[in-house]
Amino acid sequence: MKLDSKDHGWMRSNAIAAIFEALPENSLRFVGGCVRNALMGVPVGDVDLATQLEPNLVAEALDKAGIRYVPTGIEHGTLTAVIGKIPFEITSLRKDVETDGRRAVVAYTQDWAEDAQRRDLTINALYADYDGQIYDPTGQGLDDIQAKKFRFVGKADQRVKEDYLRILRFFRFLAYYGGAEKVDAASLRACRENRAGLKKLSAERVWMEVKKLLSAPDPVRACRIMLTNEILDVVLPEASNVEGLECLVALEKAEGWTVDPLLRLMSMAARDALSMARLCKRLRLSNKEAVRLRGWAEDDAQLSADMSERDLLAAIYNSGKQVITDRAHLRAAGSEDNRQPWLSIANTAQDWEVPSFPLTGADMKQAGVASGPEMGRALKALEALWVRSGFKTEKPQLLAALKMLGH
Repeated sequence: MKLDSKDHGWMRSNAIAAIFEALPENSLRFVGGCVRNALMGVPVGDVDLATQLEPNLVAEALDKAGIRYVPTGIEHGTLTAVIGKIPFEITSLRKDVETDGRRAVVAYTQDWAEDAQRRDLTINALYADYDGQIYDPTGQGLDDIQAKKFRFVGKADQRVKEDYLRILRFFRFLAYYGGAEKVDAASLRACRENRAGLKKLSAERVWMEVKKLLSAPDPVRACRIMLTNEILDVVLPEASNVEGLECLVALEKAEGWTVDPLLRLMSMAARDALSMARLCKRLRLSNKEAVRLRGWAEDDAQLSADMSERDLLAAIYNSGKQVITDRAHLRAAGSEDNRQPWLSIANTAQDWEVPSFPLTGADMKQAGVASGPEMGRALKALEALWVRSGFKTEKPQLLAALKMLGH
């Protein structure tokens, strides 16, 4: 089988041509996702390459050709060539010498079949040369792509024990590319029986993979299979409500929303401050991600489908636009027969231009209020008055109210 470069422009870009020209003939091939996606008829993202040359020889060849590179994963045999700001990972063929479920000790090889044996899934162990000729060292990758069958290379249990993150990768690929086909029994059994190994992985690796899984167009089936095989509770004990995810995905499709993995994570969790704080800490989420998730879980604003505009604007002001938007979107997802009021609340939260409180510390000083806790308390009381008025009380009226507070 061959890929026709006329149908796959990425194979013939000037950057790719330069890299293939820089390395010895027949020593370089396309590998993994770009080949898989091209065969599946889905868009190709990153273009990764595999070579028979060891990293030092790759570096010499790129230097000689004047191609800039970065040793992004040199300890794993990977250099990243950068041409026109576009990165291309070039990885030397490898075989595993020793593994512990988290990292592997590798040795370089020139044997494409040995390299294929250390990859995770058969559909990712496919190679293509510059002319588009497909190579399938496992003898299963092409057939599995046709059948949409997701299975590990060789012995599934051994592949998973080499790196437990492959459990999550298995379900990610199922979420992105799987239909309703039956899941490979041996691969699923290996994932289930080795699920405790996920606890050995770094939080950063787990969250990166979970976020990719939740970014799939429709991850519901994959997550449900993870739940029934007791895998989801190992990874997300605080967020394993697949029914909530299913409701949100249905709403996303109906409204044409862009996929939002954080909102999907919320849809799977209870709105509980303690459990969300625990999840954020355990997965070591970024500050920005944690602020959003904890803001949603901790918010105490009273929202209702028939709330007044004044109460809604006060809630948006006090809780923040993102928090109210997230809460309203999730309420809409769970209210199939009464979605519109919640969608309207979300739209208001997104579109409303939040006003600025008219008084400043300088105004308070000029009115004779001393700096410190006293000023803070006075400002807080006046701001609450301003919010209750629907943000209509102006500075002179607020200063007049200040006198009534005893200042």
